[in-house]
Amino acid sequence: MVRYFYYHVIYVGLINIMLFVPYTLIQNRFHGAVPAIVISIFLGTALAYVTISLYLKFPEMGLPEILNTYLPRTLALTLILLTTVLWFSGGMLVIYSYSRTIQQFFNPDMNPYLFSSLMIAAAIWGGTRCTRTVQFAQEIVLFACAPLILALIMKAIFSKWLSWDAIRITAGYVKTMPSFLSLAAAMFVFAGFNTLAVFNRLVPADTKIRFRWIIPVFCTLIMLISFFVPIGFHGTVGVGQYVYIWSITADSMIMEYGFIQRVLYVFLLLFTALTLMFAMNTWHSAAEFLKSCHPKHRPKTEQYPVPASNWWINASFGGLTLLYAFWADDSRNEWTSHIWLYARFSADLLAVVVFSLILLLKLRPKQQNKQTVPKSASSDS
Repeated sequence: MVRYFYYHVIYVGLINIMLFVPYTLIQNRFHGAVPAIVISIFLGTALAYVTISLYLKFPEMGLPEILNTYLPRTLALTLILLTTVLWFSGGMLVIYSYSRTIQQFFNPDMNPYLFSSLMIAAAIWGGTRCTRTVQFAQEIVLFACAPLILALIMKAIFSKWLSWDAIRITAGYVKTMPSFLSLAAAMFVFAGFNTLAVFNRLVPADTKIRFRWIIPVFCTLIMLISFFVPIGFHGTVGVGQYVYIWSITADSMIMEYGFIQRVLYVFLLLFTALTLMFAMNTWHSAAEFLKSCHPKHRPKTEQYPVPASNWWINASFGGLTLLYAFWADDSRNEWTSHIWLYARFSADLLAVVVFSLILLLKLRPKQQNKQTVPKSASSDS
């Protein structure tokens, strides 16, 4: 079970490229991005450790069951609905951003909604699967993509076109005051632990998630690479001119193996799989949150055949995403992504507070029982 948890950490860290995280940090590279990265390493590590420990106190329970059990119905329902919107919108933003990237770099004249519709259809199918199937699917996708992604990262780091002077100059802006947006963007890279909100249902009692040091090490490396490598390729000033910064960076590299020369093609192919995996996880989680609002709902980690409610809920997610594609453009999508990053970071902080209060409510009856036992014993004597 422990390895499945780290799969979530890995793919969430990698998908930050499609959620304007490197772009947001690079736009603030002279105005607090570097100290925001430093702060996020410590704060993200602390949030990950605390949140994991809190979830392990409630084995085989997802976030909806915990809230419904220990909080008043109205408050629990409100928090669950807000969480549903947050998770669904994450998948929506990734699908739209990736569809725009494909259109820009493959065929600018193509129908902008054609590829979006294909991605939405695949995300709907993936989101309807049961929790255990989603977990197995992400293992397959990561094993297929991780070696190639690692090869591209190493190729970028050791490229002769990478300017370490540009990286050193940008890293020198460590004393500037970070903005809340920069911190919220940097914190997303550490957000993989949040998938326990649903997948904690698969964690049996007495499970220990070991090797948690992997979280700060991996997430820090991914964040530094996604931020500094484009600066090294395009310069401290020129890097600010691009929106799809990592697609431009990938297109700056050439492969000399066989008939594929442009790294961009391999890069976009890999992120097709990662985008679908992220959308599958987020929409599946959002559907599970929404179903838990029904008082008679009982969560199941394995379901066959697929319930009709899964199809209806995910189809509504797909319809809303298509409406968003009609409304959005690059500037509106950037603005929406920033709002989502604010909300996601705030939700992480709120989750720790709510879980701590719930844990106190859970432990209070045990403490009261321990105090009453000596009194009863003394009265009998």
